[in-house]
Amino acid sequence: MKLNKSLVAAVLGLSLTSLCQAGDVFMSGSTAMRSTVYAALINAGTVFQSAPSVTTYNGGGSGANYMAFRGTLVGGSGTTTLYCHWSGSEAGILNVASNTTIQVDFIDASLVDGADHGSALPATTQNAFVNLAMADNSQAYSRTKKPTLATKAAVGVITFEWVRNHGLWTGTNVTDSQVRQALGGYCPRAVFSGNAADVNDYVYVSGRNNQSGTRVNAFGTSGFGIFTIPNQVEMNASGVMQDLNGFGTYAGDYGYESGGTLASTMGANTTTAADLFNGKTGYSVISYMGVGDASSAIGTYGAVPLALNGVPFSSAAIKEGQYGFWGNEYILAANNANTEALAVFNLLSANTGINTFCDGTKAIKLTDMHCTRTGPTSDPSHN
Repeated sequence: MKLNKSLVAAVLGLSLTSLCQAGDVFMSGSTAMRSTVYAALINAGTVFQSAPSVTTYNGGGSGANYMAFRGTLVGGSGTTTLYCHWSGSEAGILNVASNTTIQVDFIDASLVDGADHGSALPATTQNAFVNLAMADNSQAYSRTKKPTLATKAAVGVITFEWVRNHGLWTGTNVTDSQVRQALGGYCPRAVFSGNAADVNDYVYVSGRNNQSGTRVNAFGTSGFGIFTIPNQVEMNASGVMQDLNGFGTYAGDYGYESGGTLASTMGANTTTAADLFNGKTGYSVISYMGVGDASSAIGTYGAVPLALNGVPFSSAAIKEGQYGFWGNEYILAANNANTEALAVFNLLSANTGINTFCDGTKAIKLTDMHCTRTGPTSDPSHN
């Protein structure tokens, strides 16, 4: 996640309201949920009285990491601009819990032009405290447990999927045990293939950074441990392992800020690529991501979907408790959120808000679930 350095308002002699123009609301959090939130925000009569003007950067449309929506709120008057920077659920919880000390970058007001700018990053950004956040896990399972956020609501279930690249391992199923071993680092292919001879190359995990709720759910549901430090790798779209710290360490507590960026690397063929860790040729990569990003990884980039513990991903399997890789989705407000931010919170958390736009695949309505669980470290319990 890209966070600006902490800024203490008292030192600067500024208040929250003085940093934000009247009518501005700032939101961060889950990249996996951004397309569902986008659908709710652009629909006339849900949050804005009529379809708002929409500006997007760094991903394009509902997949953008930077968004701005401008219009008149339902039940309100005048113009509100809702700025979004989707940089991960854990980042979102941290942002709203610490919104008197930490600022985040958003599209600069001068760039809000109602256009989709595709993959381009905004040329300039503004810094602001965050009022609202989306999270794929509750604060109880977050790195940021204090201060307790009083204003929150569950708005659906967010779904995830494992995929693999085209590497030396060619299977179509992973188990929690295999995931745990691969997250630990340098896992021989034999653990996945069952072939005793496959000990000279490895299966690695490429995933998200520690500001991600997708990571919280992947580490929690597999039993690896939400806060356990992994040995993950990153590769580019050509399958070249990345040395992220400059010291020749190709596995560590690495991870992408965005699920979309991660998805774009998973089409790489690494059957003959250099494994820069063990000095041999060929390796394999598995990865976890939101179902929307997994669909892109599979359909656009050529990754291969993986069943989990013998159960392929499907909405029906999630609803009945057979497939456990999913999270409870929340919207949270800062404890000092102003009236305008709370109005947006109320509109998005209502039954006619985000819940309505859960498509049954990337996100599922709570009322459609036949099982529940408190968080990613517990098994689903059928109703």
